[in-house]
Amino acid sequence: MKLEKIGERLELAYDMRIEDLEPITLHLLGPPGIGKSTVIREWAEEKAERLGKSIVDFDTLGPDDVETILKGPDKYYIFADKRLTGLDPVDTSGVPRPVNNSKYVMFLPLALAKILSKCAGVLLLDEFLNENRPNMLAQSYKIVRDYKIGDIALNKYALIVAASNSAEHSSISNSIPKPLRDRFDFVEVEASSIESWAEWMDRRYGVERWDRSILGYLHWRPSEFLANIMDTVEDNGYEPPATPRGWSYTALAFAKIKSEEMRLSIAKGKLGRVGESLMAFLSNKVPDFNELVRRPQVMATFNVEQKYLAAITVADAINLTGKNIEKAKKFMEYVAEQDDREFISALFAFIEKKKRREFFAAVKENQKIVKALELTGRALL
Repeated sequence: MKLEKIGERLELAYDMRIEDLEPITLHLLGPPGIGKSTVIREWAEEKAERLGKSIVDFDTLGPDDVETILKGPDKYYIFADKRLTGLDPVDTSGVPRPVNNSKYVMFLPLALAKILSKCAGVLLLDEFLNENRPNMLAQSYKIVRDYKIGDIALNKYALIVAASNSAEHSSISNSIPKPLRDRFDFVEVEASSIESWAEWMDRRYGVERWDRSILGYLHWRPSEFLANIMDTVEDNGYEPPATPRGWSYTALAFAKIKSEEMRLSIAKGKLGRVGESLMAFLSNKVPDFNELVRRPQVMATFNVEQKYLAAITVADAINLTGKNIEKAKKFMEYVAEQDDREFISALFAFIEKKKRREFFAAVKENQKIVKALELTGRALL
């Protein structure tokens, strides 16, 4: 299932739980770094907003904050991301304490259990399949089976979700005993498309906060959006795979860092060998937007890499303001005369959807450009 569709599955699991139909735990499986945890958190944020509650990250709370929330639990929506491999069984069962002159032992409730027993929210059990300690597994299975942390039942509006790297992408993935597998709704998650990733980057960080030349490279070499991600015998033990998380970090860092030496270090450190290919691509320089529209003939000297970078340059200018569409007409006439369909298809991949409509409206009377667009569209069918 595409990452963008996971919200629908989360919504279904939520509805099933609050309607007392079946408390099945959604379990997301997929490659590392594609955004499994992020999509769950974003769904929780949207859910909190729809319910009129304040979203709270449990890991940011101190003891006083917990007490404040428990005094008005209906105001809050809790998001708790817990990696099982970083927990101890006592973290999910509570601390035993003697009562009634030590005749009995009761468990002191944990803050997480207490707060999720009173508040709506999401408990994400991350890296679920990486856990192999029998006592920890017993506790985690109880959570997903009974919707209890220790002896404390979770709030009816609290949802549990698990996430794991699938076995083919992890050398430390473990199996779940068959009797417990039907407690999960397993969903194999696919990474977003490059276009969806770019739209998410724009929404999350803003167009100006990330280097969009990264997008040009990914359209040129789409297979490297998820590269070196499988465990192989050639793995040296430390080279990072190229994942959406890695591309996001690199694009954000490149917007802040202009030193070529530092950029190369970041690219290799976050994308592995793909980073070197990226830097080779970016070593191709192109003029700025104003120079391109003033001298479109310079395109005749461009190699493939430069054409992709030029497409990004023109698209970014159009995305910035519709006024640049008028400036780009002469440039587009030149491209149309050259019948450069590869450039045109790349350009429209980088122009935002709402700006594409503006562009078509602005050039509809120019037969050269319209014909080139029609021929490119047919070629792409």
